[in-house]
Amino acid sequence: MKSKRALIVTGVTESGSGVVPFLRQCGFSDVCTAISGDEARRCTAQDNFDLILINMPLTDEMGDRLAVQMSSSTSAGIILMCRADSAEEISCRISEHGVSVISKPIHKTAFHQAIIFGMSVRNRLICMRQENVRLQNKLREMRVVSRAKCLLIEKKSMTENEAHRYIEKISMDTRCTREKTAEKIISEL
Repeated sequence: MKSKRALIVTGVTESGSGVVPFLRQCGFSDVCTAISGDEARRCTAQDNFDLILINMPLTDEMGDRLAVQMSSSTSAGIILMCRADSAEEISCRISEHGVSVISKPIHKTAFHQAIIFGMSVRNRLICMRQENVRLQNKLREMRVVSRAKCLLIEKKSMTENEAHRYIEKISMDTRCTREKTAEKIISEL
């Protein structure tokens, strides 16, 4: 099983000390810390994290913009921890980006639920990205096959059904994908 990685971004140096053991209990074997938004950006540019915890405020910024940026540039679950008096307002602004906002002081049960929610958002995002890649590949294949069909219709005076059957037959006979067969037809015509 792949080890889970977490990044704690906090401007308060002792703040991460109580969180690290709790994250380890939740299955995160590798926990890194950053004290500023800039340092967090450098960390995420170099490594992939499953979960990013941002404890507002940071040393160089508040942290809410960092959370939004991380939600669009990484596939990590993002949890933003802020003061109770500003939690609702911040949540209204950034929850549409898939960021969980929890207010301080943090209760262990609520924190655990936020971690579970962050990981489920991450898993869903990864599945959606994989589906997106699959659909883009399928679309690319359809474009190449359609181009080959058009060339067969134009150059060989085939009907669309004949061109389709021709590509299918060559693909089966040569044990190649339709896309490879279509690319070969395009290069030959």
